[in-house]
Amino acid sequence: MSKKKIFALLASVIALIVFQRELLIPMAKDAAKSDLFLIDSKDQGSMITQSNDMTAFAFQHCNTHLKADLDPKTTVTLPEKALNAWSLGNYEYVVSAEADVSHEGSAPKKHKYVCRISYQNGDDISGAKDFANWSLDGLSKVDDEQK
Repeated sequence: MSKKKIFALLASVIALIVFQRELLIPMAKDAAKSDLFLIDSKDQGSMITQSNDMTAFAFQHCNTHLKADLDPKTTVTLPEKALNAWSLGNYEYVVSAEADVSHEGSAPKKHKYVCRISYQNGDDISGAKDFANWSLDGLSKVDDEQK
C-alpha cells in the first residue's frame, strides 16, 4: 500500500471515532435521559412476589392458555394458586406454578411451568376477567414425554 492510502485510511478511522465520540454518543445519552422510553402506568413492577387480583387473573389466564396448548393425550391437573407471581410493571406479569401431568395412562408427574402474560387495557382493569383482554408473551411446556 502506498503512504497516501495508509494516511487516508488512518484519517478516516480517526474521523469516524471523533464523529462517534462528539456527536453520536451525546445524542444517545440525551435520548436516554428524556421521557422517550417512559411508560406512565399505575402498575409498578416489583422484584418481590405478589398476590393480588391482577396476579390471580394472570394465573387463571395462563392456565387457560396452558390447557389449550396441551396434546390431547396429556392430562393435567392445575393448582389452585401460583407458586410465585411477579408484576413487571405496565400490567405485565410472570407466573410460576406446578402442575401434575400424565401421558396416556402413566402416573402423574409434577412439572413446574412459567408463563409471561400481559393485560392489554392498561389502567382500566374492569375487563381483567375477560380472557380476550390478555395476551400470552411466553409459556414453558409441560407436556414433554417423561424420561
